[in-house]
Amino acid sequence: MSAELQSGYAAFQPRARLLKLIGAELISDDVVAIVELVKNAHDADASTVTIRFAGASTGEGEIHVIDDGHGMDRDTLLGGWMEPAGSTKGALGKRVSARGRRVLGEKGLGRFAADKLGRHLELLSRRPGSAAEIRAVFDWDQFDSDTRMLGEIRSHWEIRPATELAKQQQGTILRIRGLRATWTERMFRRLCNRLARLRSPLRDRSDFSIHIESDEFPEYSGELVADYFNKAPYKIDARFDGQDTIELRFGDEPAARQRWTGPGALSCGPVRVRLHAFDLETEALARIGSRTDVRAWLREWSGVSVYRDGYRVWPYGEPHDDWLRLDQRRVNNPVLRLSNNQVVGFVEITQDANPELRDQTNREGMVNTPALEDLRALIHHVLMLLETRRQSIRHAPPSRVRPATRSEEPQESPVVALEKLAASAGKEMGAELRRIAGRLKEQAQKDGAYQKRFMEGYTELAAVGQAALGVTHELPGVLQRVHEAVRLIRQQPRSVGDNSGGLLSLEEALVEVEDRVDLLASLEKGNLRKRRTIEVPAELRSFESLVRPLVEAQGVVLAVKAPEKGLIRADMSPQGLHRVLHVLVTNSLDWLHGVAKPKIKLKVAATEDECIVTVSDNGPGIPDHIAPDVFEPMITMKEGGRGMGLTIARQIVSMHLGRIELMRPDRGAAVRFTLPRKRGRNGAHGD
Repeated sequence: MSAELQSGYAAFQPRARLLKLIGAELISDDVVAIVELVKNAHDADASTVTIRFAGASTGEGEIHVIDDGHGMDRDTLLGGWMEPAGSTKGALGKRVSARGRRVLGEKGLGRFAADKLGRHLELLSRRPGSAAEIRAVFDWDQFDSDTRMLGEIRSHWEIRPATELAKQQQGTILRIRGLRATWTERMFRRLCNRLARLRSPLRDRSDFSIHIESDEFPEYSGELVADYFNKAPYKIDARFDGQDTIELRFGDEPAARQRWTGPGALSCGPVRVRLHAFDLETEALARIGSRTDVRAWLREWSGVSVYRDGYRVWPYGEPHDDWLRLDQRRVNNPVLRLSNNQVVGFVEITQDANPELRDQTNREGMVNTPALEDLRALIHHVLMLLETRRQSIRHAPPSRVRPATRSEEPQESPVVALEKLAASAGKEMGAELRRIAGRLKEQAQKDGAYQKRFMEGYTELAAVGQAALGVTHELPGVLQRVHEAVRLIRQQPRSVGDNSGGLLSLEEALVEVEDRVDLLASLEKGNLRKRRTIEVPAELRSFESLVRPLVEAQGVVLAVKAPEKGLIRADMSPQGLHRVLHVLVTNSLDWLHGVAKPKIKLKVAATEDECIVTVSDNGPGIPDHIAPDVFEPMITMKEGGRGMGLTIARQIVSMHLGRIELMRPDRGAAVRFTLPRKRGRNGAHGD
């Protein structure tokens, strides 16, 4: 007997508890539930929302959420609020309220949030100009059933003359009873922090205020505000125009502009970044406020938060959410870099201007796109500038120490003091004091000589290390090409003619390795203390031949200008000159990425007494705010940089009785150093 053929159409029949399951997935805890209800009030164009807690630490407590928004009528309640996933807020990406606010609510989370908070909900709402109010009552436990279907559950509603909302011309009241959680002080603290950070501090907050009222935790009552921002010792405000220009402002200083010089253009779009940095030492915190209060505030606020259209993109900036990997970054340079718990930052984007920065579907962060990586790169750059400024303030060079006033006498050395004392003492005592002064003077001279040798050795080692870092950075890529060439040769038939392409690539790669090794060898051999008379233009051309392959490999033109006639001599080791030039040239290379027709110029000239060498480029130049500190240790604008190159160059030049300075050309950067010109035996220069 054959089976009868049957067909038809079937519809899903959701069980009532499906609503509970969806809500549990979308609303993680009670604090998140309150935040979602506040977002609903915002989307209803409310100017004020109040969260009122009564007996929330007991199971019999209540939570009331009261707003003065546009409220709901019957159609809105039945055709919107009671239709999960059916939004009345417009199409995604173009959703704005009647007052022009960017809508924050999503997926109808309001009803799920109310269920998360308590077992019973009474909803009261009134439209502006209406004499009536709508009331609805929900028993959420009815939905927690394995047998009943979703459509079987009925919730009562009614329209009546305004009684509960008689004093309130418009708005909505949510009364939540039968609380599911016992509210603790920690939960209140989390809620205050979450709501205070809901709106961007970079925007005016006067059009939407959030109040908390609590009978059991009155210390958390009142309007939510943010503290301590203006007391941060280090502040930077940066605005990226979405093309190639960043406007920077440190604290209250005038704004300065600089070009983006990172690798490639940024695809993230226009961004505003404001960072506040704090020192965590006890004394530093005491200058801000109560140490206990400041530390507690930092624990809640530290991190870099992201705001879209003025409202927060969660979870960026949450405690322990180090999405910029600042702690990992600090490990590599703990003296200079800031950790995540030292930074309170805000990043402002918009839906319209930053379309590539999209939220994930679960609304926990943004989709990992190239635009997001570019946003990270931009924030790291701004943070690096702030770190550099912080270093210049914390470790100001000796030249910045306040000079003595006329009323202050210079401090007398111990040797001079002993000699004066000996002159006024008796014969025997005076003789003994002079012997002690003589021994102190001799020891001071020995210590000074030792310190000088130590600094020279440090400078020599650091110079070679600095050069090696630049060269070894290039070698892995070249060696990768060697391996690739070998792989191609092995894949092809073993015929010289057939393998000519692979062999040619291998030979070119090996030449590049040899060029870089030659450059490193020229900087490494010899030492700075063994000076001899050198002809500077000749050494400049020698350095040019060594560094040209490295420069041209990056598409940069290298030009050398030196007199063809006459001698320009200096008393310096060739390695010392090459090391200074290497620091300056590699610095220029770092900032020529993305520059049209990049060029570096080496120029030598002379006066009667000095040899003058200038290294310049047509890059973005050095911003005014960092220019006074470029030769100080650990001052850098390069992400991952150590800030030692120009310090080393200054030390080498000083060891040879010269001086080095930053020039201020109309475009690009230029550094000039001078050396005493070497005279011949007859006192002439020999030219």
